[in-house]
Amino acid sequence: MNLEIQQILTQALGFLILLWILKKIAWKPLLSLLDERREKIASEFRNIEQVKSELSRLEEQYKAQLSEIDAQARQRIQEAISEGQRISMEIQEKARDEAKKTIDKAKANIEMEVAKARVDLRNQVAGIAIRAAEKILKEELNEERNKRLVMNFIENVDRVR
Repeated sequence: MNLEIQQILTQALGFLILLWILKKIAWKPLLSLLDERREKIASEFRNIEQVKSELSRLEEQYKAQLSEIDAQARQRIQEAISEGQRISMEIQEKARDEAKKTIDKAKANIEMEVAKARVDLRNQVAGIAIRAAEKILKEELNEERNKRLVMNFIENVDRVR
């Protein structure tokens, strides 16, 4: 290895000059570029953290709203159930009232029909009694005939019932 000192010194001096030129010309712009890049990355991380915290806050707010909506829905369902039960009770009460009115009306009609039937029965009995009395008066009055006429009268009354 044949190394010459002058060549080594020249190369070392050239390296030092190149290093000094790079330091003056390229080193500062490279460092500033690296600093800008570092600052940009740090800024992006800060932005990401802000977005995360904002998302977390929005998620909590969303969950709270969902809970509130769920509670309102349950309350409305309860109100609807209560309203349905109230309407059901009203309908049942109305049906009971109408059934009672119908039954009362039917009872009144039955009583009226029974009263008419009694009046008709009285009229028929009275007619039969009058006819029997006429027959008795027209025929001779003897005991055996009277018994027969009364028995016929009773049979006619039984048939009418």
